[in-house]
Amino acid sequence: MGQAIKKNKVEYIDRVHGNSKGWITRSCIDENGYSQWHYKYLELKETDLTGENIYITLNTFYKPCRRLECIKELNFVYIDLDYYKTKYTKEQVIMNLESNYFNKIIPATNYIIDSGRGLALLWNINKVPSQALPLWKAIQEYLYHQLKEFGADRQALDATRVLRVPGSINSKSKTVVSIIDEYDYIYDLREIQKEYLPELKPKEKKKGRPKKVNYVYRERSLYYARIQDITKLCELREYDLRGHREIILFLYRYYLCSFTEDVQKALEDVLELNSMFIYPLKENEVIRATRSAEKCYLDKNKEYKYKNDTLIEILEITEDEEIQMRTIISNREYKRRKRVRDTEYQKNRYLEKLKLDGKVTEKEKLSQRRAKIKDLLAEGLKQKDICSQLNISKDTYIRDRKYLREQGLI
Repeated sequence: MGQAIKKNKVEYIDRVHGNSKGWITRSCIDENGYSQWHYKYLELKETDLTGENIYITLNTFYKPCRRLECIKELNFVYIDLDYYKTKYTKEQVIMNLESNYFNKIIPATNYIIDSGRGLALLWNINKVPSQALPLWKAIQEYLYHQLKEFGADRQALDATRVLRVPGSINSKSKTVVSIIDEYDYIYDLREIQKEYLPELKPKEKKKGRPKKVNYVYRERSLYYARIQDITKLCELREYDLRGHREIILFLYRYYLCSFTEDVQKALEDVLELNSMFIYPLKENEVIRATRSAEKCYLDKNKEYKYKNDTLIEILEITEDEEIQMRTIISNREYKRRKRVRDTEYQKNRYLEKLKLDGKVTEKEKLSQRRAKIKDLLAEGLKQKDICSQLNISKDTYIRDRKYLREQGLI
């Protein structure tokens, strides 16, 4: 039995994280409370994952820190079903899903896991970076709403969530977490979106008000970008935020609540960010200074949905810092970025036209000429003959030969 559990666990970890490049969080809950550690894939394989209440993250982080803005790879979409809170049994839920939901209302799952008191549904996706989080979140929301009847847990929709590991033990139910069903397929996030959320088109431009699902998607995209900008500002200032600690933490909590819709995890992340400050606030000061951020989110109050110019003013963001921001930028920085984009666009159009006309750039001409000189020298031709054959001057030949020698090509 023990060997079977170990084999089951190893195969699961290989399937889930075999190609993961980022950090994976392993956590457990015991008599001492909640604890967590961070591993790379090969290290995680060597740890004991068969004890009581063992969890891991299915998505990974670019550093050993389980926070939203540290997401490196999104590997899975998932839903927790607390079916014991509904009128359905486990068998009835699975039968209903297979008959009426899979490949009709929602995609078929890659894993159905019996977590002891509920079911975990996992969808394996081709890895996407954190920039895809707004789309990932929209799909999570869609799955949640479709599966509410079976006890879908709204508090288990965040990208940093830890889930029970097959082969571990649920101490409440005294049962081993086990895989009920597997489906060997990897989805594209866009594949799920196109099949089940066709109205969600990030680049769509139509007259009139956008559909609600599109509006929510865009709003979430903004909140996530704001979260990244706040943490980037902390990094740029090397976590010396004196004079701005309260407002930084307030905004961070508000944006986290608005994006994740998990007020408890938002508070935990705010306290963790504060602990990274060179001059941190006391915990009770953090809670008091940011409490209204959670209240505004719960009341759906848009009072603190500050414009860029307001954020730049209250955070005293410099021009150099603006260059590193994603969305908190002035009109001046917006125009600078537009000029860069336009220049790049014109350059690419010019290169495409040359290619269509069968022509090459001056840089490519130079490379081709130097390659010909190299070949002719290898054939034993002298300077005069090479200049004559390529129709170039003596000075041009000397410069090219000098370059070839400096590069170790002749």
